[in-house]
Amino acid sequence: MLVGQWTRTLDLVDQQLRRADTTAESARRFLEVTARVREEASEIKALVEEEIGGLERRLEVLGPAPESPEQAEAEEVAEQRQALSDQLKGLRARLAQANLAIVRADELDRLVGSLSQRKRFEALFQVYPFPWAPGTWARGVPEFVVVVEKILRSPAIWWQGLENDERRNAVLYRIAILLTLALSIGWLLRRWLLYRYDRDPALADPSYGRRLIASIANAVARGIVPALLFGGLLYLAVSSGATERSLFGTLVALFFAVMIFFSLAWALPYAVLSPDMPQWRLLPVSPDNARILGHRFTLLAAFFAFEIFMTEAHTQIGVTNTYFSLSTFVLNALPALVLIDMTRRRWWLMAARESSLDEPGPSGWSWDEEENDHLTSGQEGAQEPRTVVQSNFWKLIRQLVMILAGASILASLAGYADLGDFLLANLLLSAITLGGIVILRGLGRELVGAFLRSDFMRDYLAIRHVARSRIKFWLRALLDAIFAVLGTVLIAAIWSSPFGEFWSEARSLLTGVTIGGVTIALTDVLAAVVVFGFILLITRLSQRFLRNKVLPETGFDTGVQHSLTAGFGYVGIMLAVVFGISALGVDLSNIALIAGALSVGIGFGLQTVVSNFVSGIILLIERPIKVGDWVVVGANEGFVKQITVRSTELQTFQFASVIIPNSEFISTAVTNWTHKDHYGRVEVPVGVAYGSDVEKVKSILLACAGRHERVLTSPEPFVLFMDFGASSLDFELRCFTNDVSYRVIIASDLRFEIERQFREQGVEIPFPQRVVHFADGSAEAPNPRESGPSA
Repeated sequence: MLVGQWTRTLDLVDQQLRRADTTAESARRFLEVTARVREEASEIKALVEEEIGGLERRLEVLGPAPESPEQAEAEEVAEQRQALSDQLKGLRARLAQANLAIVRADELDRLVGSLSQRKRFEALFQVYPFPWAPGTWARGVPEFVVVVEKILRSPAIWWQGLENDERRNAVLYRIAILLTLALSIGWLLRRWLLYRYDRDPALADPSYGRRLIASIANAVARGIVPALLFGGLLYLAVSSGATERSLFGTLVALFFAVMIFFSLAWALPYAVLSPDMPQWRLLPVSPDNARILGHRFTLLAAFFAFEIFMTEAHTQIGVTNTYFSLSTFVLNALPALVLIDMTRRRWWLMAARESSLDEPGPSGWSWDEEENDHLTSGQEGAQEPRTVVQSNFWKLIRQLVMILAGASILASLAGYADLGDFLLANLLLSAITLGGIVILRGLGRELVGAFLRSDFMRDYLAIRHVARSRIKFWLRALLDAIFAVLGTVLIAAIWSSPFGEFWSEARSLLTGVTIGGVTIALTDVLAAVVVFGFILLITRLSQRFLRNKVLPETGFDTGVQHSLTAGFGYVGIMLAVVFGISALGVDLSNIALIAGALSVGIGFGLQTVVSNFVSGIILLIERPIKVGDWVVVGANEGFVKQITVRSTELQTFQFASVIIPNSEFISTAVTNWTHKDHYGRVEVPVGVAYGSDVEKVKSILLACAGRHERVLTSPEPFVLFMDFGASSLDFELRCFTNDVSYRVIIASDLRFEIERQFREQGVEIPFPQRVVHFADGSAEAPNPRESGPSA
């Protein structure tokens, strides 16, 4: 039933869209119809896909039908397989019809977009009578008088339309109550906001976040009373139904809405610019420029509010093209001229007296010498010519604003009233959007800095200052990228609205784009990134909690604690990857097939990496080495600092870090001085002169070992007579310690003590000696001085 209804509805929409008299507004109404069909078809599609999955699992359990008649099967099984196959065919047919309805709805949406684009483009470039022509003024001015007369007479007509005096009194009574409530609530909110968040003149250097909050609170406090006042009157006008029965009701509701906008727009610039408190100013401009810009912003808000009111009033009253061209030119020219004046460079300069000459300019601003030469020329006692000016980006923004505002005036003068109105309205909306993005960006950067300076990051998570600085840099860079994309999307949506269905295309991009049979949805990608990042964050926080709070209380040694923490981290990473892939909508069975196909290539190309990875897992499970162990691997000796899935970091006694692949610890012999415990033996070889009392030497060596605080009494130290050396009698003192990491220090202390005791008790440590025997001991070597020349 639904399929036939979808077909008839979509056919009707298609016929209406292809009619020549279809307007852009009527075409856009059909988007609701196609959206409803798409939603119903998507719901049916989801249900059918779930049922198809269940039937396929049942058929898989039953298995395929026998290939030959000899392979008999039970009749009941064959009947069940046939029934399930028939149901599967019917469901697949319904799924195909639902997909067809979705595709047709998408095609009609694109048709609506194309039609709207063409119609709106034509409307933008519709030519009206020139506003500068004398005939236009001759016909437009009298019509303006008629429009004003209708607006002024509308209250009397509305009042006379009320049924009786009792209803009139009720209206006045409700207005009085609303005014009283609005004034009371507004006054209380104003007092509370100023008491809680107002600027403190004693604070010399408030942070950006503090200044932003104070500016918002001050703006709301200044505009809250009139905004609530007009908001209450707007509610009264709408709830009474006056907007539906008379022109006056519509105009009054519009007036109240416009006044709410003006109340807040009037208060915000003064709060942001803060002429009287430079340290609380969000924009680095001088006090004089701050006051001038505040006046310009107020004037611009007033002109813009007046334009909104008059444009809607013209729509309600109905005006001719001649009057529309003239009024649009006037209504656009006034705010456009104010915008052009506000883009002048002089209003965005801050004299050096407002900023320390020894400090760099604010972010995005720089010192300008040439401008100050112009500003201070001819002035006696002028300060050093230094001025803070905006960066190239803001210069470009000012130039674009000037160009678009001038283009709006020129378009209106040329008779393109809709184009001029479009340029100015979108320019103002873009400026508001850009200002909001900049303010939120500053607040976000301030919040990132405050969060990374918090006790939670510094003490609880024990993140060092260098690491927090790097995190702050990358988080702020990510924040800038997010706001850049957000601002680009919003401003693009503002400017592309008459030229295409921006949000329809954005929706299709978010919901999924099919490329080569694979559907890629931006929402799924974002969801996968969020899920992966969230699980990874939870894993890191849990690791730190285990390492700092839980494991130290268990009594496990440091190596066991590190292995448990590292294993927990690897499990968390694997879970993050699995859940991220699932959130992306990728079938894990397909991943398994791809991994199987690539296993051969991985086996050859990544053999070393896989070997190190497996070795790292073995090291964490079997723990032949652990963090803190003193190991010797080949020519490298030192303490194990970290074990990862690919390599192990070794810190030598010279504090050099040696990165050793994990496979080296599995395939080669490793000496681990602290594998099971920290007990170890210390050997001190000593040589004494021939003729020394060997028993005395033995007692001295044992006494020296017994007096050392780190030498154990059990096992006892002992002395070995190792050899009759070439120059000495060779002994070796052997003793034991419960901390082998002090092995070298203990041996050094024992040598100092042995040398002192030998010296005090007359035991000689000999030099190496060598005795040389001549072949003829009585022969006397000839004296070369006595020997003369031969005869």
